[in-house]
Amino acid sequence: MIASLVQTYAEIFTSTWHWLYLFFVVIAAGFIRGLSGFGFSALCFFALSPILPPIAIVPLMFVLECSASLHLITKVWSQVPWRWLWYLSLGSFIGTPIGIMAIAIWQPELVRGIAGTAILVAAVALLYRWRLKSADHKSWLLGVGLLSGLANGLASIGGSVIAVYILSSSISLVAMRAALIVFFLIIDTYGLVWFAQQGFLHVQTFILAITVLPVMLLANHIGFNSFDRLKEPTKRRIAIFLLMILATLAIADALAFGA
Repeated sequence: MIASLVQTYAEIFTSTWHWLYLFFVVIAAGFIRGLSGFGFSALCFFALSPILPPIAIVPLMFVLECSASLHLITKVWSQVPWRWLWYLSLGSFIGTPIGIMAIAIWQPELVRGIAGTAILVAAVALLYRWRLKSADHKSWLLGVGLLSGLANGLASIGGSVIAVYILSSSISLVAMRAALIVFFLIIDTYGLVWFAQQGFLHVQTFILAITVLPVMLLANHIGFNSFDRLKEPTKRRIAIFLLMILATLAIADALAFGA
């Protein structure tokens, strides 16, 4: 598997079009990540699937997610809903290794399709102002964290799970973005340890990440600053429509795989 991964990276390094496509995807996803706090990994996963296998994309996304969070963490530290974050992270500590170990056994496309369908239904409900009254309960927080970790390790859509849950609560979008930024730093750092233990983390992962990191951080910074210029209802609509786009991509990916 490692030999195949190295060969795949070598092919990318010799292709100008692959490089241009990679930079375009990372810039677009980086802007959205800075604006909303989520969506980077999922967008990159679907967009990069034609040129990279899932086992190469997921650890790369973890490295870039950690970098993006470190870039913004001092700006959101005071806005983080810490009680929510700790329970969500605790649940994800359980779910992440299960997802990572299952990536070699399960069909990620099927999992993304199921999760995408659930997220799409939830996003439509959010458009109609659906609220989960017990969202602050620790049992819900732990359960959603576990589900997010599983989805993140297996299919890179864990952030969408958390975003749906927070949008269904009374927490502000500013706090949601802050929570997601710190959450990704915690859980993706943890996930990288598991990837290394499973033999899925290679030096080429870091070479590729370092290469695209400057443009990703620039786009992340621009997106972050754009957030403050938007009104609260606009921010909420953007977050919900982003969820719907990600969910639709997940469903389309599953259907294409099954065709």
